[in-house]
Amino acid sequence: MAAQVPAGPPYRSEIHPNPIVTFVTDDDFSPATYGDARDAAGVDLMGLSSAEGVRDNVAVAGGFVDEIEILGRSTDVLFHPVVRQTFRLVDDEIFVLYSFRDPRPTEIPSDELAAVLDLHAFAPDENPDEARFGDGPRPERLAIRGSEGLLFDETGSSGRLTLFWQEGRAAHVASGRVSRERLFRILRDLL
Repeated sequence: MAAQVPAGPPYRSEIHPNPIVTFVTDDDFSPATYGDARDAAGVDLMGLSSAEGVRDNVAVAGGFVDEIEILGRSTDVLFHPVVRQTFRLVDDEIFVLYSFRDPRPTEIPSDELAAVLDLHAFAPDENPDEARFGDGPRPERLAIRGSEGLLFDETGSSGRLTLFWQEGRAAHVASGRVSRERLFRILRDLL
């Protein structure tokens, strides 16, 4: 898979915003201006055209180092700041876009990192609560915006679709209670 699954603790739907951004909680975010958020994250941020919706707010969760278990070994991971943009769509639905640089495990060689993290994320786990993506269904692998990505379909439980992909140096996670068709239309609209 070309998109590198970011390092992070196992997903817990009751505390994490989504199955990819498991290294911060909603309480970790503080309001920020668009420019300050972009500078903190060190990535270009995307937005929506007014035909799809308007940005309600921007928030940032700061970076830090934490110890994470990857394939049964503990390693220190540098987590970069995460930007959360919340949009109100034209029909009043909420759409959230997270953007960040990939977390960097310190003890895994760069040339092996993507393969190790992918193996870790998709490894069968006897204890689903300890699996990288939690105890929910595995994501669907698909192409999005010229990159490989992962689609988490939680429409049966929370009604939410969550899509992860990477562009350049940035990783992005889009999430909303929208139809699959609408999610992909919104993603085509991202500027």
